[in-house]
Amino acid sequence: MPVALFFPGLIPTRFDAISPFVTTNEHAKRRFAEADEVLGYCLADAYREASIYEWEVFEAGFMALTLALADWAEEKHGARPAACGGQSFGAFMAAVWAGALSYPDALRLIRRSVAVETDYFDTLDEPLGCHFFYRLPHGKVQQLVAEVHERGEWAELSVVLDEEVHAVSATLSTLERFEQRVREEGGFPFYTMNRAEHCSAVAGLRTRLHDEAYGTVEWRTAHIPVVSDVDGRLLTDAEEIKQDLLDGWTTPVHWATILRGLRTAEVDEVWIPGPRNMFARITNNSFPTKVITPKMALEA
Repeated sequence: MPVALFFPGLIPTRFDAISPFVTTNEHAKRRFAEADEVLGYCLADAYREASIYEWEVFEAGFMALTLALADWAEEKHGARPAACGGQSFGAFMAAVWAGALSYPDALRLIRRSVAVETDYFDTLDEPLGCHFFYRLPHGKVQQLVAEVHERGEWAELSVVLDEEVHAVSATLSTLERFEQRVREEGGFPFYTMNRAEHCSAVAGLRTRLHDEAYGTVEWRTAHIPVVSDVDGRLLTDAEEIKQDLLDGWTTPVHWATILRGLRTAEVDEVWIPGPRNMFARITNNSFPTKVITPKMALEA
């Protein structure tokens, strides 16, 4: 039965909820120890104290966690996934799993990318953000974005995971009003990132990342196809995977695109490593889905 490994995007996670897995599972201890060597500090200790806005620590810690869960799942079930993919930052981890990036190089790239991203967003004339929310139908979300445009302000739909899960990028001041409107219409705000993503407004950042970060590490031919969350293609070429990850900054994420790629890969089942999250529900609507959580690994 062909299996696809799907990595979720960054999920706000309390360290105490995953600490038993991180400190006792052999795969997790190995992944975190390797990260310590590259980063020069104890990642687990830093992750314990980090907020989602401490991007280097949070991204490196989440990558170590999810890759360790994928390692464990492969060992436990005795099956090597036939394809892999991810949403947003999850696509980055898929590139590592597929062999397009070594794990140490991925950690180095996170550090270099975060430095560029921080400088880019800190020097903008007006702060940008991305607000995630759920339980509003797609038509209503489009109406709320149109309201922003009618006021002469900028906003773009950045993420459409299914009919009720969305994210919108705009200035932080615009997002304050937008979040209020989400509540008024019966939606549930999730969180607001202190940077915009998956939108045309960060084209300058994509250029800087290309010039200052992504060329500093070695990109390799992937040993299994990577499902693009940009256009649904199955990628193995090193340069195409690198460009696809960069394109993710300026291209909205649509769940239908990812589904198209998974169907092209002709997989029968999807594994999702990470804390329990919305992707299990969304994916299970189209494929039998197995969520690989820290709790599952510990109980096994």
